[in-house]
Amino acid sequence: MQNSRYVSSTSPVVGFILALAIGLLIGRTREPVEGRPPRPGIRDFLIIAMLGAIAGHIGNLMVAFALFAATVGAVLLMRAHHPERTGITTELAAIATFALAALCMTGQHAYGAGLGIVLAMILVQRDEIRRFVREEISDAEYIDTLSFLGLIFIIYPLLPDGGYGPFEFFEPRRIWKFVILVSGVSYVGYFLSKFGPAQRAALMTAVVGSLASTTAYTTALSRSVAESPESAVPATRFGLIANSIMFPRMIVIVAPIAGLLAISGIPAFAAMMLTGFIMAMLVSRAEPTEGTQVSPSTFKNPFSLKPALQFGVVVAIVMLLARAGRHYLGSGGQLVVAAISGLVDVDAISLTLAGSVQSGNTTVENALIGMTLAAGVNAIFKSFVAQSSGQPAFYLRMMAGFAAMFVVGAAVLAFVDPAPFVHIIEQIMNS
Repeated sequence: MQNSRYVSSTSPVVGFILALAIGLLIGRTREPVEGRPPRPGIRDFLIIAMLGAIAGHIGNLMVAFALFAATVGAVLLMRAHHPERTGITTELAAIATFALAALCMTGQHAYGAGLGIVLAMILVQRDEIRRFVREEISDAEYIDTLSFLGLIFIIYPLLPDGGYGPFEFFEPRRIWKFVILVSGVSYVGYFLSKFGPAQRAALMTAVVGSLASTTAYTTALSRSVAESPESAVPATRFGLIANSIMFPRMIVIVAPIAGLLAISGIPAFAAMMLTGFIMAMLVSRAEPTEGTQVSPSTFKNPFSLKPALQFGVVVAIVMLLARAGRHYLGSGGQLVVAAISGLVDVDAISLTLAGSVQSGNTTVENALIGMTLAAGVNAIFKSFVAQSSGQPAFYLRMMAGFAAMFVVGAAVLAFVDPAPFVHIIEQIMNS
């Protein structure tokens, strides 16, 4: 028998409490101000929330409609007595309070409570929101934001799923994801640079880019350097930092499938990551005549579709080569396939190799070599991408950083036996 002292999260009591809390929060933002026309305040919104909760609890459509009509009628009646009032924010807030209070009486009460908090924040931050929209966001930035959202929520859902053409290499949705990633890095980097300190914004953009796609990030960064040559040297630092984070990301990706592969790869991949961080600090030291700070205009445009589409075409070509290599070479040409697949994306081939280790079709050593080879070829591809910036101060430093990372990684793979390290990790996990 359930103990009656405890109230279940699905109890109507919880729903009524949440509904009244919403009425209190929203009502506080609409409390009448002295010297201004009267409007519904905390007590009114508490009553509105209570009526909404009752309507949701009863669950009768006619009763709910009657209570809703009474609420709207009362609010409009008060409005009619004070025609000097402008705007309908309070009236809309009253309707929203009723609806959210009713939602709190259903199994979706968490959404009702969350949306109530969001609504209260929107109402209380009125002046800040107006200033941000009118003064901080330009018309061009607004249009670019709509264009970027269109890529995600309009074009992407309309694209067919699956592969087409020879070896089914042409996958519209997958290719469009890369277009979105390249555009997204530029979009995020632009607004981080605009609203935050340049150094911190650049670092945050690098981290976001490394988690999304280092290839897409390097492409966007190269385009920004081409537009802002003065940022070439400091941009190298963040380009190498992002590409260094790729190595622990690869370990994390394969860990759920082949834990032994992930543990065995830690020495080499950690060495490559640390080398990348060191090189990021060394090669980004500016000459006396060069700038030492990231230009605030590193990302000049929040949205630019042409470079992203060009990158999408390159992705499609690389996918054709990878599929053809896999078809003609099969498992016997695993390293060649890994190299071709790694041109644009290392995640897919890393997962494939992890699956081969798990199924016993390949050894951990060969899988590590394949992952490293894929990452190395990916670095070569990104070196050519960096060269498209036309700024030797940027792409030569990037190439030097890549070279150092993989020289160290190859040395660790060749001369460091991961077995003792694996044994230590297994002992720690079993203790």
